[in-house]
Amino acid sequence: MFLKQVNSYLTKHFLCLIILSCFRQIHGTTDRVSPRVIMTKYGSLKGIIRELANKDLQPVEIFYGIPYASAPVGSLRFMPPVTPPHWRNIRTASSLGPVCPQKFPDIRNHTEALKRMPPERLAYLHRLIPFLNSQSEDCLYLNIYAPSILLHKNVKVPVIVFIQGESYDWNSGNAYDGSVISSLASIIVITFNFRLGILGFLPALEEVTRGNNGLMDQVAALHWIQENIAEFGGDIHNVTIIGHGHGAAFVNLLMISPMAKGLFHRGVMHSGSALSPWAIARQAPVFTRQLASKLKCPTKSNVNMVYCLRDRPIEQILNVQLAVPDYLTAFGPTIDGIVIPNEPEVLMGDHNNLYNQYDLLLGVSRMEFYFQFSANEERYGIGEDRRNRLFQTLVGNIYTYHLQEIFYVLENEYTDWERAVEHPINILENTADAISDGLVVGPLFKAAKYRAKGSKKTFVFVFGHQTENSEYPKRYGCIHGEDLPYVFGVPLVGKLAHFQHNYSRSETSLAQAVVLYWTSFAKKGDPNIPEDEEEDVFVDRIGDRFERIEWPTFDNIRQKYLSLGIKPKIRDHYRAHQLSFWNNLIPKLHRSGSGTPPHYSFFEGHDNSHRYDEVAALPSDLVASTPKDNSYSVEVSSASTLFNVNLFFVTSSGPSTTPPVETTPGVDPNYSTATTHLSEQSTYSTALSVTIAVGCSLLILNVLIFTGMFYQKDKSRLEVKLQTHNYKMKMTQETDNLASFQHKQVSRVPPLSPSSQELPPPPPAPLITPIKIPPKPIYATLEEKPVPEAQPLLYHSCRRMAPPSRSSTEEMRV
Repeated sequence: MFLKQVNSYLTKHFLCLIILSCFRQIHGTTDRVSPRVIMTKYGSLKGIIRELANKDLQPVEIFYGIPYASAPVGSLRFMPPVTPPHWRNIRTASSLGPVCPQKFPDIRNHTEALKRMPPERLAYLHRLIPFLNSQSEDCLYLNIYAPSILLHKNVKVPVIVFIQGESYDWNSGNAYDGSVISSLASIIVITFNFRLGILGFLPALEEVTRGNNGLMDQVAALHWIQENIAEFGGDIHNVTIIGHGHGAAFVNLLMISPMAKGLFHRGVMHSGSALSPWAIARQAPVFTRQLASKLKCPTKSNVNMVYCLRDRPIEQILNVQLAVPDYLTAFGPTIDGIVIPNEPEVLMGDHNNLYNQYDLLLGVSRMEFYFQFSANEERYGIGEDRRNRLFQTLVGNIYTYHLQEIFYVLENEYTDWERAVEHPINILENTADAISDGLVVGPLFKAAKYRAKGSKKTFVFVFGHQTENSEYPKRYGCIHGEDLPYVFGVPLVGKLAHFQHNYSRSETSLAQAVVLYWTSFAKKGDPNIPEDEEEDVFVDRIGDRFERIEWPTFDNIRQKYLSLGIKPKIRDHYRAHQLSFWNNLIPKLHRSGSGTPPHYSFFEGHDNSHRYDEVAALPSDLVASTPKDNSYSVEVSSASTLFNVNLFFVTSSGPSTTPPVETTPGVDPNYSTATTHLSEQSTYSTALSVTIAVGCSLLILNVLIFTGMFYQKDKSRLEVKLQTHNYKMKMTQETDNLASFQHKQVSRVPPLSPSSQELPPPPPAPLITPIKIPPKPIYATLEEKPVPEAQPLLYHSCRRMAPPSRSSTEEMRV
């Protein structure tokens, strides 16, 4: 047993020596022991002095492998970090500490690897592997790079802390060397390791774990810096954190976390933010139980499950294969209510939150999504079928509602309609742009707009230059990660760590400018080069094209940013149309709703795995229950399915005052309580139902008004006609009665006597002709005048007249 421990110890240190020798060979530098001893809170340290390949750069004092927390082993696995132990003797900090346990991408088979990634990406991973070979759970170490002027001057210089990216599952701070930054700008640079995967991000489980231990490791490192960096010559009141990719998401989360308040003062975010769909691991509890089940651990009790996982060897845990949906995260930061108190977008939208108390520099590369294309696709392009699979996988994995509609508008937005037939290379470029905008660029610019509402300064950049010696296609510009060599000043020394070498003279000037921009921001919160550094030899070499640039602050009106390249330019509104599509249109489409068929939120043929690319969160069962009480549900569950999701579609039976809910991409609606889930889904159909009801009511009301108006008009006309007819009938009857009366008067004359019969007959009496008096109708019509527009709709065209008097009636009679 003792011999095994000795062999393990010797093997570990032998690997460290090999890595250090390779490290020195890659740098082309010479090292010697530093003369000064640093007294930290936990013990004494002595570093090494390194001479850089560029003779114009000052030497750098380096301290490797300083413990900032106790080893999280045994009972401390899955626990928050604990303060480091003390040591007695002077510790020589000349060797890199081991990296945290991780599973690196499988690239052992070169041919198979090229089917998953471009050859340039494969070459990069091969250069990175040597820095990640020595692994141990005892991995919480940091590295310090300090300028040599601190050996002779008692001054305080700013501090930069770099947080590496690539993944939440692998990588290490050991692979990033801050020597050039420290030497060129007289600044302290710190890199460090923190726990990854399930060791660092086991989610918060009731009664057993708090979660976010990897983030707490970062907080512990910042605490250590506040306690000890002054002894190295650092200014504890001037600390800047820089992150790239997933590291940028960490920077964003630390800016909104109350646990990190007061530990740093500025932030720099490269190619990532907390608003990206992959930034928060929303299904971590599901993957935890999947992993525990594959390790034969109990899953019903959280306590028993965590105890079982704590006893399993780390090799067994790392060997478990989990099918994680593309663009999502199995184990990463979670919203636990303590380290991350709420949804990042909610916290960033609050102007009084911590996020608005830091100066911020952030930006992207020209192409942020590229590594999922194979070598063959990079050379020949992709077809529409491959593009549609990528789009459907993206939409299906990060959205929940109205997937078909989102897919259609996404396809329409990123299709070149000016060409009858798109070339496969153009399809690949447009597809890469679409996924880049959705996963990285859109969320980062949304974070910039939230930050620009505050009082602190915000600066935005877009890195567009592609290294001349790069093997990536030139048409795409800077690919994700190609900006890092310039941030670390690699062209100034030719070789540094795992980055490629061979840079042109103009690229050396660009690297000098980028380092000075970033360090100027770290020193005073403004990247513009201060006047007191204009006499610096490197400032003189960067050229007039950089000196003439005045980098403006970013605001939501002008939206100006610096386009970084050999010829830098100030531009505005970067990809404004595409980013509006992701930040404005898609959230409006992605709303929860009810009263729709169960399949409404799925793709056509959603259960066909050939319609997706790689790993997708596919529902394998879709069983609709019988509607009861105006509600029905769809249950999506299967042992082979990644998620166990219940989607409810409820028809609301009453009005709701809750506005429609805009859901966050990647947020599972079942993450909250069932009541909240049902409420969110019912509000949209309630509002729609109320709108339709009001519209129908107004339509019916208008129909009734117009019907009543025409009915009253026709009724008035009919009354006039009826009165006229009655009058004519009455006049005819009275005329007949008068004629009959005259005939009777004539018939009553007595007959003549016989004597009188001989007389001549008298002349005939003239008939009495009745006097014709014009009738006075009971209802007199008004003069036809145009009805003014100001009169109401129900205005009558006739008015009622007083009935004629009795004397007037008698005048009509004879």
